[in-house]
Amino acid sequence: MTDFFQDIRYAFRILLKRPAFTAVALIALALGIGANSAIFSVVYNVLLRPLPYSEPDRLAMVWGKFDKEGIPRNWISEPELFDLKEQNQSFEDLAAYSTTGVNLTGNGNPEWVPTAVVSASLFDILRVNAERGRTFAAQEDEAGKNRVVLLSQALWKRRFGADPNVVGSTVSLDGESLTVIGVMPPGFSFPDEVDMWLPLGLDRARLNSRGSHYLQMIGRLKQGVSFDQARDDLARIAGNLSQQFPDNYREASGWGLYAVPLHEQTVGSVRPALLVLLGAVGFVLLIACANVANLLLARASAREKEIAIRAALGARRARIVRQLMTESIVLALVGGIMGIALAFLSLKAFTASGPRNIPRLADIQLNGIVLAFSFLVSIITGIVFGLAPAIHVSRPNLQGSLKDGGRTSGSGSGRLRSVLVVSEVALALVLLVGAGLMMRSFSRLTEVKLGYHTDNVLTARLSLPQARYRENALVATYYKRLLESLRDAPGVESAGIVSQLPLSGSGSSGTTMVEDTSVDEGLLRRNGYAYIEADRRSVSPGYFAAMGIPLLNGRLLSESDNETAPAVVVVDTGFAKRFWPNSDAVGKRISVGGGPQGINWGTIVGVVEHVKHYDPSKEGREQVYFSYLQRPLRTMYVAIHAAGSAPLMLAGPLTEKVRGLDGDQPVYEISTMDRLLSASVAQPRLNLMLLGFFAALALLLASVGIYGVMAYSVSQRTHEIGIRMALGAESKHVIKLIVGQGFALVIAGVVIGLAGSFLLARLLSSFSGLLYGVTATDSRTFAAVSILIIGVSIFASYIPARKATRVDPIIALRYE
Repeated sequence: MTDFFQDIRYAFRILLKRPAFTAVALIALALGIGANSAIFSVVYNVLLRPLPYSEPDRLAMVWGKFDKEGIPRNWISEPELFDLKEQNQSFEDLAAYSTTGVNLTGNGNPEWVPTAVVSASLFDILRVNAERGRTFAAQEDEAGKNRVVLLSQALWKRRFGADPNVVGSTVSLDGESLTVIGVMPPGFSFPDEVDMWLPLGLDRARLNSRGSHYLQMIGRLKQGVSFDQARDDLARIAGNLSQQFPDNYREASGWGLYAVPLHEQTVGSVRPALLVLLGAVGFVLLIACANVANLLLARASAREKEIAIRAALGARRARIVRQLMTESIVLALVGGIMGIALAFLSLKAFTASGPRNIPRLADIQLNGIVLAFSFLVSIITGIVFGLAPAIHVSRPNLQGSLKDGGRTSGSGSGRLRSVLVVSEVALALVLLVGAGLMMRSFSRLTEVKLGYHTDNVLTARLSLPQARYRENALVATYYKRLLESLRDAPGVESAGIVSQLPLSGSGSSGTTMVEDTSVDEGLLRRNGYAYIEADRRSVSPGYFAAMGIPLLNGRLLSESDNETAPAVVVVDTGFAKRFWPNSDAVGKRISVGGGPQGINWGTIVGVVEHVKHYDPSKEGREQVYFSYLQRPLRTMYVAIHAAGSAPLMLAGPLTEKVRGLDGDQPVYEISTMDRLLSASVAQPRLNLMLLGFFAALALLLASVGIYGVMAYSVSQRTHEIGIRMALGAESKHVIKLIVGQGFALVIAGVVIGLAGSFLLARLLSSFSGLLYGVTATDSRTFAAVSILIIGVSIFASYIPARKATRVDPIIALRYE
């Protein structure tokens, strides 16, 4: 133990005696270990840490699907909910929920609160109890008995001032009075980002149709039941329902049911990007290790006499290696401490500004697991970069080293350093190619034609309460009066409303048939009519102008297309080309509803540009637009095209006009289309920024490594260079000699790196959503990155080469 502490004290003394070497090594290690600690913290908290529920591995999401209709994941209808609860043999219980929002009034300004309408069994399935009060009782999940509400901890503190007497009080939601029965514990928010829970309260005698899918479903598997067994059980139920209700679940639609683990459902979309980033920081750490190993090898030549003296005095080789490894590990641990500090600061910035679509973002922190990982990485790093130099230095040439003025060849050290540099270049090239592909992909993504304008457009959302606006005529009148007041407001160029706004995350679709029986026979058919699943929007006439969606054929909707006029629709180019690629869609009729009397048909009066609704990287479904007067909906988005370049300045006037029509009506989700577009590409932008930063860091470290090797080579060849210059060699010949040596190392690294880059590129292309519009073998990216790293490396070799030409031949000939 005494020897151990003696080694540590000596290691600190050695490091402090060489502050320049120590500072460079610590910076490289801090960056490498810090990057690994930060990304591992994200990976652990998002991907690896269990969900905060009892036995979370037994929780599953249950989905429907219509594969042949292009719907691989569909919600559940009310009848299907009860079918699954009664017929399944795999789940302890099942619960349904739907996310919505309510207008909270009284006790302050009106506020829209994100809300979940849930089965009473949801909290039992999650094994979660209220912190104050209780959760829903089974009878409160029945129609007419569901006049109760649960509050989130955050809403209780923010809106109700953490009132300890809130349980039992009443609140006004959408104009109706409900009783608060409980407050949920801190941090609980299932589904994500909701602040209230209401009972689902379905009436078994008045369920909606089997085709009305709006519920999400979660269940807890029985003890001992696997997910494979649950999937087989759901497939059995789907088969039974297909036989029992053939009109609803046609074989041609590819109908089915399946289960997904809740953890996979929560984090599956971000796993590929996080794993790629974890691999990238691993490369950065390897490059940092190679750099520090090169520094240690360079320092080894200065310590050869010291090591030789210790060996001559009887020190065993194992004792020397132990001392040198202690120095490396101490260096790595100090670098690890600095890296943890960097990781802490990085995570603070990441959680504050990271994309909102990263699950569990607020939970990311440096916990004990992450600190243990950082400590382990530091130890392993110290061993990795210290072992080879320690072994090399522990075999000194006693005669050469102890001879006064003796020159050591360092040939073994030079070969090892060259191998390390080649490895650094190869790893840096792989990261740079990955970053280059991401950059090209993001550039393509930002150049996508959206089908609408995003500049100078203000958006907001309204949700009229059903208690006050029960009749469609009242809903239509409210929005008509609002649009009339907005059009006359200063700074408003055009204004409109839409039920689902692009890039807002909202969406609605339905089976849409065409009356024309001459369309492509290859399309799916129902009752003899061809159909597709199309997106549906209810809009006002001014919406297309406000969003800059161009009319390509026919006319737009007008205020005369009201509830007394014949049903009309506008379709997008995707819909028109799907059914009538060689003829005009205007004048054709499509289904706009149905009932006992048969199908209700609406006439296509215009064709507009297809818009990228959900994601700029995806085409999305075909789109159908209805008149808001013929299909009034209570929840609508307002889109205002501002006359100036500051659309947010209209947020105040919009709120005033909404409140002028109804003082209890809140305006929420106020944003601009530019912000929504930016948020929609936040994840690929973050991937690009992080991978680009790690690639730039790798290039910097590799350049430092090349510079170090060349500088060391120059110092070892000072005598040779002096002889060459004394015999008449010109500076350019010396520069060519040294740069050529560095160039050979770089080319070797580039060749190896290109092979690794092809593997990385194929990996990136195999992950959905990481690359857009770029192939895995994009030659421009590979060529540009290769030229970049060769150019930087040549510059790094040129600096010591230039220095070598300034050597005085007389002094060089006396070297050692």
